[in-house]
Amino acid sequence: MIKQLLNNFGEERTNACLSLDNRLEFYIAENRVTAQSYIIPAFEEYIDVEKCLMVKNTRGENIFHISIDACFLTQQYGYLGKKCDFIVFSNYKFCFVELKLNAQSKNKKRVKENLREARIQLGATINYFDDAGVDFSGYNLEAYIVMKNKLYPTDQASIKERRKKFFDEFEIDLFEKSEIEF
Repeated sequence: MIKQLLNNFGEERTNACLSLDNRLEFYIAENRVTAQSYIIPAFEEYIDVEKCLMVKNTRGENIFHISIDACFLTQQYGYLGKKCDFIVFSNYKFCFVELKLNAQSKNKKRVKENLREARIQLGATINYFDDAGVDFSGYNLEAYIVMKNKLYPTDQASIKERRKKFFDEFEIDLFEKSEIEF
Protein backbone atom coordinates (compact mmCIF):
# COMPACT_ATOMS: atom_id res chain seq x y z
CA MET A 1 0.00 0.00 0.00
CA ILE A 2 2.84 2.41 0.77
CA LYS A 3 4.19 2.11 -2.79
CA GLN A 4 0.72 2.76 -4.17
CA LEU A 5 0.22 5.85 -2.00
CA LEU A 6 3.65 7.17 -2.97
CA ASN A 7 2.83 6.64 -6.65
CA ASN A 8 -0.66 8.11 -6.46
CA PHE A 9 0.05 11.10 -4.22
CA GLY A 10 3.79 11.72 -4.39
CA GLU A 11 6.68 11.07 -2.06
CA GLU A 12 6.83 14.48 -0.43
CA ARG A 13 3.14 14.61 0.46
CA THR A 14 2.92 11.01 1.63
CA ASN A 15 6.13 11.00 3.67
CA ALA A 16 5.28 14.34 5.33
CA CYS A 17 2.16 12.79 6.88
CA LEU A 18 3.33 9.19 7.38
CA SER A 19 4.46 7.47 10.56
CA LEU A 20 4.65 3.86 11.67
CA ASP A 21 4.89 1.79 14.81
CA ASN A 22 5.25 -1.90 15.59
CA ARG A 23 4.60 -1.93 19.33
CA LEU A 24 2.05 -4.49 20.48
CA GLU A 25 -0.12 -1.65 21.79
CA PHE A 26 0.01 2.07 21.12
CA TYR A 27 -2.22 5.11 20.89
CA ILE A 28 -3.02 7.69 18.24
CA ALA A 29 -4.18 11.15 19.29
CA GLU A 30 -4.79 14.54 17.73
CA ASN A 31 -2.60 17.55 18.44
CA ARG A 32 -4.98 20.27 19.64
CA VAL A 33 -2.84 23.07 18.17
CA THR A 34 -2.00 21.68 14.71
CA ALA A 35 -5.08 19.40 14.33
CA GLN A 36 -2.77 16.68 13.01
CA SER A 37 -3.02 13.17 14.37
CA TYR A 38 0.11 11.42 15.61
CA ILE A 39 1.28 8.18 17.17
CA ILE A 40 1.97 8.81 20.84
CA PRO A 41 5.64 7.99 21.49
CA ALA A 42 6.58 5.22 23.91
CA PHE A 43 8.28 7.69 26.27
CA GLU A 44 5.10 9.78 26.74
CA GLU A 45 4.40 9.61 30.47
CA TYR A 46 0.80 10.80 30.57
CA ILE A 47 -1.76 9.55 28.10
CA ASP A 48 -5.42 10.52 28.34
CA VAL A 49 -6.77 7.29 26.83
CA GLU A 50 -10.24 8.81 26.54
CA LYS A 51 -8.85 11.13 23.87
CA CYS A 52 -7.06 8.47 21.82
CA LEU A 53 -7.53 5.53 19.54
CA MET A 54 -5.90 2.40 20.93
CA VAL A 55 -4.16 0.18 18.39
CA LYS A 56 -3.64 -3.45 19.38
CA ASN A 57 -0.99 -4.96 17.16
CA THR A 58 -1.29 -8.65 18.01
CA ARG A 59 1.12 -9.67 15.23
CA GLY A 60 3.80 -7.13 16.10
CA GLU A 61 3.98 -5.95 12.49
CA ASN A 62 4.46 -2.46 11.11
CA ILE A 63 1.27 -0.42 11.43
CA PHE A 64 1.22 2.69 9.25
CA HIS A 65 -0.52 5.96 10.09
CA ILE A 66 -1.19 8.93 7.83
CA SER A 67 -2.56 12.14 9.28
CA ILE A 68 -5.30 13.15 6.84
CA ASP A 69 -6.71 16.25 8.50
CA ALA A 70 -4.30 19.22 8.48
CA CYS A 71 -1.64 17.27 6.57
CA PHE A 72 -2.53 14.92 3.69
CA LEU A 73 -5.78 16.52 2.51
CA THR A 74 -5.31 20.25 2.67
CA GLN A 75 -5.82 23.32 0.52
CA GLN A 76 -2.12 23.06 -0.37
CA TYR A 77 -3.01 19.90 -2.32
CA GLY A 78 -6.18 21.38 -3.77
CA TYR A 79 -8.56 19.73 -1.32
CA LEU A 80 -11.28 21.81 0.33
CA GLY A 81 -13.82 19.14 1.26
CA LYS A 82 -14.66 17.22 4.40
CA LYS A 83 -12.19 14.61 5.60
CA CYS A 84 -11.56 12.19 8.41
CA ASP A 85 -8.69 12.61 10.88
CA PHE A 86 -6.39 9.80 9.77
CA ILE A 87 -5.91 6.42 8.19
CA VAL A 88 -4.16 3.50 9.83
CA PHE A 89 -3.25 0.32 7.99
CA SER A 90 -1.19 -2.84 7.83
CA ASN A 91 -0.48 -5.31 5.04
CA TYR A 92 -4.03 -6.66 5.20
CA LYS A 93 -6.27 -4.06 6.90
CA PHE A 94 -6.96 -0.42 5.98
CA CYS A 95 -8.95 1.79 8.36
CA PHE A 96 -10.40 5.30 8.04
CA VAL A 97 -10.73 6.99 11.45
CA GLU A 98 -12.60 10.04 12.69
CA LEU A 99 -12.05 11.23 16.27
CA LYS A 100 -15.05 12.96 17.80
CA LEU A 101 -13.54 13.35 21.24
CA ASN A 102 -14.38 17.01 21.73
CA ALA A 103 -18.05 16.17 22.07
CA GLN A 104 -18.67 17.08 25.70
CA SER A 105 -22.43 17.16 25.52
CA LYS A 106 -24.51 14.44 27.11
CA ASN A 107 -27.33 15.68 24.92
CA LYS A 108 -28.38 12.76 22.68
CA LYS A 109 -29.23 15.13 19.84
CA ARG A 110 -25.71 16.58 19.88
CA VAL A 111 -24.15 13.10 19.97
CA LYS A 112 -26.34 12.08 17.03
CA GLU A 113 -25.18 15.17 15.08
CA ASN A 114 -21.53 14.31 15.84
CA LEU A 115 -22.05 10.76 14.61
CA ARG A 116 -23.69 12.02 11.42
CA GLU A 117 -20.86 14.49 10.79
CA ALA A 118 -18.28 11.75 11.39
CA ARG A 119 -19.95 9.49 8.80
CA ILE A 120 -19.91 12.35 6.28
CA GLN A 121 -16.20 12.97 6.93
CA LEU A 122 -15.34 9.28 6.63
CA GLY A 123 -17.40 8.93 3.44
CA ALA A 124 -15.74 11.96 1.83
CA THR A 125 -12.29 10.54 2.54
CA ILE A 126 -13.25 7.10 1.25
CA ASN A 127 -14.56 8.70 -1.94
CA TYR A 128 -11.38 10.75 -2.31
CA PHE A 129 -9.18 7.64 -2.18
CA ASP A 130 -11.53 5.78 -4.56
CA ASP A 131 -11.53 8.70 -7.02
CA ALA A 132 -7.72 8.83 -6.84
CA GLY A 133 -7.59 5.21 -8.00
CA VAL A 134 -6.30 3.61 -4.81
CA ASP A 135 -6.68 -0.15 -5.21
CA PHE A 136 -7.94 -1.70 -1.98
CA SER A 137 -8.19 -5.26 -3.30
CA GLY A 138 -6.70 -7.66 -0.79
CA TYR A 139 -7.43 -5.32 2.12
CA ASN A 140 -10.08 -5.59 4.79
CA LEU A 141 -11.59 -2.07 4.81
CA GLU A 142 -13.03 -0.58 7.98
CA ALA A 143 -14.17 2.85 9.18
CA TYR A 144 -14.12 3.99 12.82
CA ILE A 145 -15.82 6.73 14.77
CA VAL A 146 -14.06 7.25 18.08
CA MET A 147 -16.00 9.04 20.83
CA LYS A 148 -15.78 8.97 24.59
CA ASN A 149 -17.48 5.73 25.58
CA LYS A 150 -19.83 7.34 28.08
CA LEU A 151 -21.27 9.54 25.33
CA TYR A 152 -22.34 6.70 23.06
CA PRO A 153 -26.04 6.13 22.69
CA THR A 154 -26.97 2.78 24.13
CA ASP A 155 -29.58 2.01 21.50
CA GLN A 156 -28.11 -1.01 19.71
CA ALA A 157 -30.79 -0.83 17.00
CA SER A 158 -29.67 2.65 15.98
CA ILE A 159 -26.02 1.52 15.85
CA LYS A 160 -26.97 -1.40 13.61
CA GLU A 161 -28.99 0.93 11.40
CA ARG A 162 -26.06 3.37 11.02
CA ARG A 163 -23.68 0.52 10.21
CA LYS A 164 -26.03 -0.92 7.59
CA LYS A 165 -26.62 2.45 5.95
CA PHE A 166 -22.87 3.15 5.85
CA PHE A 167 -22.11 -0.29 4.42
CA ASP A 168 -24.83 0.07 1.78
CA GLU A 169 -23.28 3.35 0.63
CA PHE A 170 -19.54 2.59 0.86
CA GLU A 171 -19.27 -1.22 1.20
CA ILE A 172 -17.10 -0.70 4.27
CA ASP A 173 -17.83 -1.84 7.82
CA LEU A 174 -18.38 1.01 10.28
CA PHE A 175 -17.45 0.69 13.95
CA GLU A 176 -18.12 3.05 16.84
CA LYS A 177 -15.37 2.23 19.29
CA SER A 178 -12.00 3.45 20.50
CA GLU A 179 -9.87 0.42 19.66
CA ILE A 180 -8.61 -1.25 16.48
CA GLU A 181 -7.03 -4.67 16.43
CA PHE A 182 -4.54 -5.73 13.78
